[in-house]
Amino acid sequence: MSEIRKIAGNKENSQERLFEDLFKSVPENEYWQVELPSKGKFYSGFTEATVTPLTYQEEERILNSKGKGSQIINMLVDSCVKGVNVSELLAMDKLFLLMKIREISYGSEYEFPVACPNCNKEITTTLELDKHFVVKEVPEDLTDPREVKLPRLGVSAKVMFPRSKDEAYLDDSKTLLKNLFRFVVSIGEITDPVFVAKALKKMHIQDIKTIVKEVNKDEYGIDPRFMFDCPSCKTVTPMAIPLGVDFFSVS
Repeated sequence: MSEIRKIAGNKENSQERLFEDLFKSVPENEYWQVELPSKGKFYSGFTEATVTPLTYQEEERILNSKGKGSQIINMLVDSCVKGVNVSELLAMDKLFLLMKIREISYGSEYEFPVACPNCNKEITTTLELDKHFVVKEVPEDLTDPREVKLPRLGVSAKVMFPRSKDEAYLDDSKTLLKNLFRFVVSIGEITDPVFVAKALKKMHIQDIKTIVKEVNKDEYGIDPRFMFDCPSCKTVTPMAIPLGVDFFSVS
């Protein structure tokens, strides 16, 4: 009986050695340290952010998930990013990290179909993620929240960046306007959230648009747009790179 156990043990050890030899050139804990567009300025206790590539099992779990698109994206970031709480991520950092996950998992070249908005012909397009999209970091003096002058009221409001956990409030213009008070810390010297919510309902449209523009501030990070030059009808159109589930698959 003891001999049988010994033989089984030797077989198992042999397989383990073969497995180790097969993957010896692959780092066990492969990760990349990245510089976020926000520089981590607005995250409590931030030191560094690291990104790991997707494994086959993670890709399968994500692609087979029955959750909404945003839930799948959050699941992916949570699996591959360390050093930052996913729910607290700013949009500029989240988009940057998604690009990085795709790049280090499958390579910088991304091939995808594009339907020309002019002639409707579907064209296969290829972009180099590490070369095409330039990262614009936030300036050192940018704060969150930050002050913005309201042109009609003549006072300043303090507005903060939405976080990943706030995405449900940004689905469309109507939803954002209904929840705008969530991103306004103060109006003038008044910080009472009940007062702020009531004041927003009475504000002139110019002041509201000023606040909305600041909430949707997208001048930092990566601009996901590219110029699509249709070879069929010769029309040049600005388009945004599709960031659906297929963005994170080799198929």
